[in-house]
Amino acid sequence: MSEHFSVAVHFLKLLTDYVESKNLPSTNLLQHVGLHEESLQDPNGRIPFEQFSRLCDLTADMLHEPNFGLKLGQSIRPGHLGSHGFALMSCSTPDELIQQHIRYSALTIDAIHIDIVQKGNEIIRYTRSNLLNQTPISKLQEQLHVSTSVTLARWFVNRMDLNPNWISFQHTKPDDIHEYTELFRCPIKFSQPETAISIDANFFNLTLPHANPQLRRIMADLCAQLLKQLGNALEPLWLAKVRKAVLEAFQDGLPDIKVAALKSGISEEELKERLAERGLSFRGFVDDLRQALAVGYIRDPNLSLVDIAYLLGFSEQSAFQRAFKRWTGMTPGDYRKH
Repeated sequence: MSEHFSVAVHFLKLLTDYVESKNLPSTNLLQHVGLHEESLQDPNGRIPFEQFSRLCDLTADMLHEPNFGLKLGQSIRPGHLGSHGFALMSCSTPDELIQQHIRYSALTIDAIHIDIVQKGNEIIRYTRSNLLNQTPISKLQEQLHVSTSVTLARWFVNRMDLNPNWISFQHTKPDDIHEYTELFRCPIKFSQPETAISIDANFFNLTLPHANPQLRRIMADLCAQLLKQLGNALEPLWLAKVRKAVLEAFQDGLPDIKVAALKSGISEEELKERLAERGLSFRGFVDDLRQALAVGYIRDPNLSLVDIAYLLGFSEQSAFQRAFKRWTGMTPGDYRKH
């Protein structure tokens, strides 16, 4: 199942930025796993989770850093989360921040998911694996995701003195934990059933200095469309194949259900039935993906509106204009200005 999971290119840039900060070329590192620098240019691009994990392991070995995940996580900034990062940064309240984090974290990495539970005066954030049989992620990945979470929480509220109540890791306790205690400044438990961070419920009372409601609405809308385009790494293989067939077909016009069914390995009738079981029609499924792509394309200044209409399979730009206004309530030009 692990080959279904992926990591956003903007999160991969966290790794390449760190490597280059050590005056080392990232090109050679990428080539070790069959990647090229061009793969970093697509703002909505993704690479397999396994590939990202191997890159992290290679970098840790190259730099001789046994706690590389902790160090890498401390260098994160909102831009490394792409649209999701800017949506989080512009939230008005901590509760809004938490809900956005849960809803759109898959845009960065979908091999894990986030659950948040309030127990009395504490909020507990669980990092849970989506891998087959809930196989735990590696020690390095566990370090990385806890480190990024604490670092970003401090950044979003502009409180470098913000410390968790406690943190638990699934991996075993290292011989030397001073790098853990130096970063987290709280009790740390190892060899635990769950990876978790506990923070005080007073977190809900903190002020978010970067709040921007208008920007948050725009970025949250973009995240929602990108999530539709990405799909769900846990969805059945036939649906993933249908999604891929539809996305590939747009440049040739509207996708055909017969072709999509053929590429997914099932009959047209069976495809209709399976979509209906999920409350979907093929036409609605195509329209949702078209909308998701449109919102993504609009943010690329190198694409004209004529280019976007062509890429989405519209025979005329006027038809694209009408569809976009139906989707968003705005013309493509006005949406791009906002």
